[in-house]
Amino acid sequence: MPLLRSTTDDEPTPNLAPMIDVILVLTIFFMCATKFSGDERQFELDLPEVGGAPVVDAARPEIVEVAADGPLRLGSDEVTLVELATRLTAARAAQPDLAVMIRGEQAVPHGRMAEIYEACRGAGVRHVAISVRTRPATTRQ
Repeated sequence: MPLLRSTTDDEPTPNLAPMIDVILVLTIFFMCATKFSGDERQFELDLPEVGGAPVVDAARPEIVEVAADGPLRLGSDEVTLVELATRLTAARAAQPDLAVMIRGEQAVPHGRMAEIYEACRGAGVRHVAISVRTRPATTRQ
């Protein structure tokens, strides 16, 4: 004797609300966790171009900006060369593996860049890098 269904069951459908909730939460998390690099650019600098450059592997280097007309900034504060060395010494005491990225314009004299480099080394910073733009690759025939 065959069994007869007395009710009609609907086809099961997946509930999409939890999946949408998870996607929205992940989207908000990644938006908040993303580092936007606009905070490290106080000046519009004309950086020199090179064929290739290594990437600084520090988690968050201190940014030193040098404009062609003279101002020197550490982060968002304008500093002198002596203040730069003092503040980097204090920062290195708190973070022994401190890295410094020097962003100097192309028109900054070599002597000025050497002074800043020496101030970083004098403060005990072992990882000092100079920020440059890489040239677009050209095709050779």
